[in-house]
Amino acid sequence: MTVIKCHHYQRSYRMSSSNTMDELTAWQQKRAELSRKIDDLRRKGICYTCYDLQTDGQLFGNEYTIYEDDLFKVVLEPYPRTKGHTIVIYKPHRSDLSELSDNEAGKVFAMCVRVVQSIKASLGAEKVYLNTMCDGDINHLHLQLFPRYPGETIGSNRFVAERHPVSEAKDTVRLIRLKLQLPDSR
Repeated sequence: MTVIKCHHYQRSYRMSSSNTMDELTAWQQKRAELSRKIDDLRRKGICYTCYDLQTDGQLFGNEYTIYEDDLFKVVLEPYPRTKGHTIVIYKPHRSDLSELSDNEAGKVFAMCVRVVQSIKASLGAEKVYLNTMCDGDINHLHLQLFPRYPGETIGSNRFVAERHPVSEAKDTVRLIRLKLQLPDSR
């Protein structure tokens, strides 16, 4: 048994040694293909988040969806930096926080607070860091939530931690969804 080591992944992402390289290579290839598709959309002047929302998940799929309504889509990051790395997408196209009205900002942060509370309650996170990195030519506002678990180092190292294959996705989505206390539209 080979263990991919990264704080929370050390115990949760395990592959048998016979298919470790095959699975890891497939994961890397899938990620590289997604990057190519995103770059192609950007070259065409298309927001890849809007594209994904309008095509019912043709880029990212819907298997990691925690919650969705008319304004938000909350998903488990498919290429996470830590267990429970979650993305809150505000569906109306806004390039960054500065384009939100006061009313919109209230809704966005209210959703983030609910998701953070759910992550803490369901996964045992001690803290959850909120970050937004909307840069590049074509952006779509999304907020990233990075859990920090008891015993882990305090600080922003999660924002740049190595990405890993998502592990225990169905269970993680289910646990966060159960604690979210919002109507489930899926």
